[in-house]
Amino acid sequence: MATLATAAPAAAILPVHQNGSSVGEGVPLKAYATMTPTVHLFGDVITARLAVIADTKWVNAQQLRVRTNFSPYVTVRKPQVLRLRSGRFLQVTYTWQLRCLASPCVPRLPPSDKFHVFHFSPAHIDYVTPTGRRAYGIDAYWPPVEVLSQVSPGVARFLQLTNHISWRLRLAPVASPTYRASPTLLLWLAVALAGALGLLAVWFAGRWYLVVRPRRTTAVELPGTPLERALAVLRYAHETGDETLQRKAFERVADELGTERADELSRVAKEHAWSPRTPEDEEVEEFAVQALGAGTEDEA
Repeated sequence: MATLATAAPAAAILPVHQNGSSVGEGVPLKAYATMTPTVHLFGDVITARLAVIADTKWVNAQQLRVRTNFSPYVTVRKPQVLRLRSGRFLQVTYTWQLRCLASPCVPRLPPSDKFHVFHFSPAHIDYVTPTGRRAYGIDAYWPPVEVLSQVSPGVARFLQLTNHISWRLRLAPVASPTYRASPTLLLWLAVALAGALGLLAVWFAGRWYLVVRPRRTTAVELPGTPLERALAVLRYAHETGDETLQRKAFERVADELGTERADELSRVAKEHAWSPRTPEDEEVEEFAVQALGAGTEDEA
């Protein structure tokens, strides 16, 4: 209760009960707001407490609602709520842990501006009806909070003169990391997977090259002399009824018979090649035999 005694009571807009109350002055509840400490260094955690003292004859603690805003400070953890009761007297204490690491809380130069003073919005304590409608309420005012720089005057003077920062670090032992799987095993598995994928890529590239590369053709020597091959084409064209191929075959035979002893056969071959009439089977066979015999005589 010593802390509450030093805190400023909240501004009250409350009903007054003529029969009196356990909190005094005939009002059903009172509220006190405190900050500890009210002067702190940048980055330190401060404690905000809001104590609501109520007469349970007139107040149901379950119907109390508290609204507050500590911007730019933020809460470090969820607020703690403590309830103490003695007879009709009930005290509900809300505790917040606050800290500000944002730019608005950073003390800046010049030295006259090394601190900031924050005036928080008052905390609103509402008493609502069972249906949720506000019946009445009071405000509790927080004391101002002053933020000082953690840079001492000597260090600040040194920085101004030298424009040099001497960093200081506290090194603490760091626990060894733990892994779900061995990093070495994962490394070799990754290497093996990369190698397998590389071999697969090489195999696919080889298959693709075999499909798209130009095919080499080897010249095949057909059996027989050029005249015999030309006569074979002639017989084939005549048997299949290919008149165009047959005329070309006669021309080829005439060229291969280009000797003095074969002049008559060459003329006959050219006549068959350009004749509008297609020679009969007997004529083609007889010509082929004669031409083959003429070619044999020439070779002899």
